[in-house]
Amino acid sequence: MSWGNPETPQEKFLAKLLLPASAGFGLGLYARMMAYNWKLLKQTKVSVPVISIGNITCGGTGKTPVTIDLTQRLTEMGYKVGVLSRGYKRLSKERILVVSNGNGDIRSCAESGDEPYLIAQSVPEAVVIVGSKRIDTAPLAVHRYGCDILLLDDGFQHFPLARNSDIVLLDYNDELTKDHLLPAGRLREPLSALARADWVIVTKVPPSPDYDRLVSIRSTISQYAPDAHISACRMAPHSVQAYGSNGNTLGPNSLRGARVLAFSGIARPSAFIEQLKELGAEVVAERSFGDHHWYTHQDIADLRAQFEQHKAELIVTTEKDSVKLQPAMIKNLPLATLKQELEWLGPLPLSQDEHLANKKAPPAFAATGPVR
Repeated sequence: MSWGNPETPQEKFLAKLLLPASAGFGLGLYARMMAYNWKLLKQTKVSVPVISIGNITCGGTGKTPVTIDLTQRLTEMGYKVGVLSRGYKRLSKERILVVSNGNGDIRSCAESGDEPYLIAQSVPEAVVIVGSKRIDTAPLAVHRYGCDILLLDDGFQHFPLARNSDIVLLDYNDELTKDHLLPAGRLREPLSALARADWVIVTKVPPSPDYDRLVSIRSTISQYAPDAHISACRMAPHSVQAYGSNGNTLGPNSLRGARVLAFSGIARPSAFIEQLKELGAEVVAERSFGDHHWYTHQDIADLRAQFEQHKAELIVTTEKDSVKLQPAMIKNLPLATLKQELEWLGPLPLSQDEHLANKKAPPAFAATGPVR
């Protein structure tokens, strides 16, 4: 079963049973939105452009790679970028943690949380700060670290900090028009919330997409967000890297014919498994952990047993998972990371953003073919 897309009679019954709770959740959302519209709840503004990157579903739409990509591009355009994240499931207890100061000093993955750590590693010139209240981390990024543009990682539902642009990600594979609000479905907000979006990005578009499906998705977006720009992207396999700082890097085709044990702790592991199969790997066993899972010695011991039981040749995981592994835990295991790159299909988000035009005009991107 895909959460939000019940298949069996039991799953459909459970979803219907939860519909009253979803209605209550929706009323709470409406009351909160009205409180901001009527100025009963305050929005804080900062002196620099603020751009939110978020979604209307729970997890797994590709916020982290999109955030990394936009941070890299804005940095290349001359901006001092600050990325503000909640640091979900980080192990540190500080109310505010500066993951990266933009000068190469990066805190550990355990302290930072896996996604902020990946962002900091990928764009060391960016300032990355975690904290549950962006109204506290935003002034810190601007006044102490000199950031002149802020990206809110997973910020679409974060109203206390005012923003200039909202980028919303939708998964190509989701059936949004058939989904329900939490907890009966995966929707964090109703589809009407797309009206707040300036850009909508359809993510995880397959190499050979269904044209009719793309037309349907675009029609849905246009119905709820008629003024929003629309982009699309996919995660393309880039390389396979042996675990460790000195690990060999091979092309993704190196997996062809290999007997692979695949494991991950991400919101939607099925996409990872499918990509391995598309690369020609023989996935002889797979193990899925919860999103943001922190691996224990027992987890690795179980993976060793599976590896031997299925006579696998290689263990493959994601970048998000590999940063949480400790060398001592996986000693003598043939572990590799499937690295991916974001491939844009159509216009690049922010290329037409009026709030950026006053500093440095971004390049024009054609709507035909991939932009990397």
